[in-house]
Amino acid sequence: MIGQEFSKALLSVYNGEQFGEAFFSRLLPTAENQMQSYILGSLLQLETEGKIVMRPLMLKLGLPLADNENAIADGASAAQAMMDMSWTNKFVAIVSIIREHGLPQYEALAGMVSAEEEKAAYDLALFMGEHERVILAAAENMVAGKKDPMSPLAKFLNFPLDPPY
Repeated sequence: MIGQEFSKALLSVYNGEQFGEAFFSRLLPTAENQMQSYILGSLLQLETEGKIVMRPLMLKLGLPLADNENAIADGASAAQAMMDMSWTNKFVAIVSIIREHGLPQYEALAGMVSAEEEKAAYDLALFMGEHERVILAAAENMVAGKKDPMSPLAKFLNFPLDPPY
């Protein structure tokens, strides 16, 4: 049986996906070239896919699937605060946000449910932790100036965007 702690944390992660979707959507117009559009678009795509993967279990648990306007507003506000940052500094900030907030929250899901209790919930919890680690890896690649920074993310997406090269 899935406990309330897991359900509450899952809803928080779902809201985090909405935050991320609004965040990357708001940053997308700041892209200065096709590569930057590809990078931000890929991050947006991952957040959208994260929501899609979560919805079956959310519905089964009776959790709301509707957009959370507060999460969306917070994501847009966080992006707005980064508008004047350099490209690299945006990703330095993203790395910090993920390390301090996203990753601990997403990884905690797996400790709240066991495969024996509810395999689908456990598998989703593991997936969402990996989802956040992939964003972190891509953002760290951006900060390090790696040649193909989105490679970990592109491999993870069900519907990857085509790179402009």
